[in-house]
Amino acid sequence: MSESSPSYSVTGGARIGLINYSWPLAKLTATADLLTVTTSMLGLFRSGTYSFTRDQVISIERYGWIPVIGVGIRIHHCVADYPEKVVFWCKPETVLAALAGIGFTPSPRQAESPQAPVPRGFPLRWAPLIIVAILWNLLMGWEMLAGQDRSTTPGLHTLIALWSMFGISFAALQWPAIRPIFLKPGRSFGEVKPIFLLVAVVCGMMAIMFTFMLALGAMPSNNKKPTPAPPATGSILF
Repeated sequence: MSESSPSYSVTGGARIGLINYSWPLAKLTATADLLTVTTSMLGLFRSGTYSFTRDQVISIERYGWIPVIGVGIRIHHCVADYPEKVVFWCKPETVLAALAGIGFTPSPRQAESPQAPVPRGFPLRWAPLIIVAILWNLLMGWEMLAGQDRSTTPGLHTLIALWSMFGISFAALQWPAIRPIFLKPGRSFGEVKPIFLLVAVVCGMMAIMFTFMLALGAMPSNNKKPTPAPPATGSILF
């Protein structure tokens, strides 16, 4: 960056919709014309990038009430493709002063321009969520009734539940034609992408791990010591 175009960058946490990213899984960068919040999933890869021009930001205000660990800034925006709630966990006074110092301020024209309101509220349909929840609980309940909860090795029903959740989330992330099944009319998949990504990563990792555990548990062991036969009745032991 040149001296005529100052920039600012800080590492922290973030709340994107329903997903919370603790420090240091989020980063805020800004210039006079653009503010960007990026998040990473489990610190392994970038999971989201949320960029705002000045005319897309309605206001930036201090957010939170828990000192040190529960404060930050909330970005009120009008980007329909992003979750409604975008919070960056940080020292709010420091970040707000830095943003003002480099010249990034919300455009006053945004509040005056007559635009259609951005749809808000929960963006997902309830019916498919209820069906998925019922199937999940049926599989897990079947596993418990079968007595698998007393075993250290996960059962087949657990694997079916995990792989199904991974498959549903992965399909929604990869193929736009599937997304209307879950989304309400007029809503954007970008609003809920972090949720599907989190479910896909967590369920995928657990499914892979449990699959290996089940496969290893099913393998015969050649290292088992033979159980000694009990002594015959009436024999003398020395």
